[in-house]
Amino acid sequence: MEVLSVDLPSHLSSSPPSHSQQEIALGIKNAYNLAINMQDGAKQLLADYTSIQGEPFTNAGFNPPVEPFPGLPSPSLPPSAWLDLSDAERLQQNVTAFSNLPVFLSAVKSQQEEMNSNASDLHHQLTLSRLQCLGLSNHLASIMASMGLVPAPATPAEPPGLGSSFFMKFSGYRVCHLYRDWVLRCVKDLSLLADRYPVPLL
Repeated sequence: MEVLSVDLPSHLSSSPPSHSQQEIALGIKNAYNLAINMQDGAKQLLADYTSIQGEPFTNAGFNPPVEPFPGLPSPSLPPSAWLDLSDAERLQQNVTAFSNLPVFLSAVKSQQEEMNSNASDLHHQLTLSRLQCLGLSNHLASIMASMGLVPAPATPAEPPGLGSSFFMKFSGYRVCHLYRDWVLRCVKDLSLLADRYPVPLL
């Protein structure tokens, strides 16, 4: 399973001395609140997507391994590796995922408009999720800027192309699954960062 690895220059410190602690803390708080608001929608998107794809997606116990895509790595890390991430690495991994997720979600929407043209609620959910990812990626990039960190060059997004009906349904399932898992990972990451950068008392 592909897991994003980020090699960052040694001068990218996790404790930036020259930027406002309050600016950083408020940025983290705002991004965390947005990610929290995205949680239920991400879970519902996966459930609704699965429910209209037919068998085997609707079969009890359907839970195949979900492989990442080029440009959309797996959010899963062993606990020790997750704890060992620097603040810069933690933010960079989230920026990469949420910057590219809109491309993947747009591809899924196009496929579903073709295969399930009457599923307007699902199409709307995919559009809303795409817009929320754009907003969250901007928040995350702003946090990095407040810390004096420069995001790594963008990793090209390579969404799934056309194929058989099952191929496109399963590709969409993978995207929705990874989207949900990245939202949950982001909430966890930002919660940790919020503890490290508390909002200063005025």
